Order: sequence, then C-alpha cells, then structure tokens
Amino acid sequence: MKVEKKEVEGIKIVKLTGQIRISTQNEFKDLMDSLAKENEGKSVIISLDGVIYMNSAGLGIIIDTYKKFKEKKGRMILCNLTPDISKLFEVTRLNRFLEIYNTENEALSKL
Repeated sequence: MKVEKKEVEGIKIVKLTGQIRISTQNEFKDLMDSLAKENEGKSVIISLDGVIYMNSAGLGIIIDTYKKFKEKKGRMILCNLTPDISKLFEVTRLNRFLEIYNTENEALSKL
C-alpha cells in the first residue's frame, strides 16, 4: 500500500494506492489511527482512487476511524472510490453514514 499526503487550503488530503488486505491491514490501521490522533477536530479527505481491493478488516478500520473523528468533532471524508470499492460501501450500507464524494474537488467544496 502506497500513501501520499498533501495539504490544500489547510486541509490534509491522503491518497491511498494498492490493496487493503491481511498483509497491509496493520499498516492501514496505524496510518488511520495516526491521522485521527494528529487531526483531532479537523477535517481530513481520504482519496481511495488507487485502492483496488479492501477486505472486511479495512472496512472495520474505516468505521473505527470515522468514529474517532466524529468523537473529536472532526470529519473524515472519502472520495474517488473505484467502482468495486464504491459497490462494497453500497452493499455494506456504509455509504449511508460516511461522507463520500466523487472527486477531491467536490469533497473540498463541501468543507
């Protein structure tokens, strides 16, 4: 899994590439935990356009991170989901309570 970080107008954007599976889920959890801790009360956009596979543990980590952001009055926003990942969020109904936008620019415009 590859991670790229940047800031746009003071908003941290994290772009993920690769697969979130058993061999990378600990790295993914550590990344998400540090994002939640470092950005308490802030908004972070996570771009998943490079993620081609996510297992159930990855979904659990996203839910856990979403809760951490919400508890600290921050926002975790997802964008650029591939069709397969988007379908996964629809099937699990996570798209009903997570903030998900089609593009990074759309996500930025909602902040």
